[in-house]
Amino acid sequence: MLSGFSFFPPQASTLAPEIDDLYFGVLAITAFFALTVVVFVVYFAIKYRDDTGDKVGAPITGWMPLELAWSLIPFFISIGIFVWASIVFFHIVRGP
Repeated sequence: MLSGFSFFPPQASTLAPEIDDLYFGVLAITAFFALTVVVFVVYFAIKYRDDTGDKVGAPITGWMPLELAWSLIPFFISIGIFVWASIVFFHIVRGP
């Protein structure tokens, strides 16, 4: 039924594979972190559910290594994506 259907159009330039790789790379990174967050939310929602509604959580204090980790890891991932996209961009705008 869909034998003639192609998800992506044919590549019309020599730069198309680089752009496709960038697209799929960003898509894979995004999907990985989205699925990781969903799995952890579901796991902790089940593990720490309170059927009675009487429990009160302990006061939360900060932990500097964790705060730095969840700030620096996304920063370096986004810088990596920026560098990768910049390389692809300069291949596009630079003449052959």
